[in-house]
Amino acid sequence: MNDSWQRPGEDKNIGSGTSSGFNGKFKKADLGSAMRLYIAVFILLLSLGSIAQTLHFEIGMIVTQVALILLPALWFLKFYGVDTVEFSRFKILQVKFIPTIIILAGSMWLLNMIVAAGLVTGLMEFGYEPVAILEPPETFREYLILLLVLTVFAGICEEVLFRGTIMPSFEEHGLVPAIVFSSLLFALFHITFLNLFTTFILGIVMAVVVIKTGSLWGGIIYHMVNNFIAATYLYMAGQQETASEVNPQDYWVLLPLGIIALAGSYLSLLLLHKQSGREPLLKNRKSWLPRGWFSGVFVAAVILFLIMALLEFAIGFNWLGLPEL
Repeated sequence: MNDSWQRPGEDKNIGSGTSSGFNGKFKKADLGSAMRLYIAVFILLLSLGSIAQTLHFEIGMIVTQVALILLPALWFLKFYGVDTVEFSRFKILQVKFIPTIIILAGSMWLLNMIVAAGLVTGLMEFGYEPVAILEPPETFREYLILLLVLTVFAGICEEVLFRGTIMPSFEEHGLVPAIVFSSLLFALFHITFLNLFTTFILGIVMAVVVIKTGSLWGGIIYHMVNNFIAATYLYMAGQQETASEVNPQDYWVLLPLGIIALAGSYLSLLLLHKQSGREPLLKNRKSWLPRGWFSGVFVAAVILFLIMALLEFAIGFNWLGLPEL
């Protein structure tokens, strides 16, 4: 890897793409070093993060995002002497992308919500009771606090780690492998089996947004919009006095919404591609995963995820025989 190394698939003469002026230190900021960072943050999340959130959820979430996710990522970038402008794409986001990102985020959120709801409803037919990851805010003040935690802190901190640190460390193997593998790690990181697929797709779309816009702020804004909609939906659902059981007839309403969401997602991605002026990402794809992706660190991450997924199902299906509340 020399000083004139350029991100695979990026043309410095097209759109907002630039050649990345890497120096010798960047040789260390590779897949192996990024995976060690990832597993360390993952373990911190499951241990210290869980304790902090149990003591006080909102404060614990902020501590988790800043101290256990953002700071390790910033340390990694500092330790390897990374030029954050080129490596992490900390560049100004062009205004023309913002409306497209907002529409794309809204469309994809609706599409993912429908998919997740369908999966949960199917499992409920076999006696599964959904595990509430976040309790709906009861007051407007609680809603604002939730917005601050999910939209601002999670939107910034998680993007700096995954799209600003981990994904660029994989890009010497190609953009597509970097997108796919970093998104898989992003999905495992959220430790829920029911949302594994939708979180994986969310990670892919945010990675595409960052690469197409040439700015990490594109991913941050997308993440913020996605979490803003999710928090608002949760608050509005919590204001309903009646129980919100899924009725089979509701799918006739969800079907046209799903079609609209799918069309909005496709058209937004198409517009984003045209606005960027870049070549299609799949044009020069040589593989789907980076070389050396399967490692002891990855296996450890999968094991941690499976343990939490098993706990999720044990609670949902009440395999532990706990009394119903």
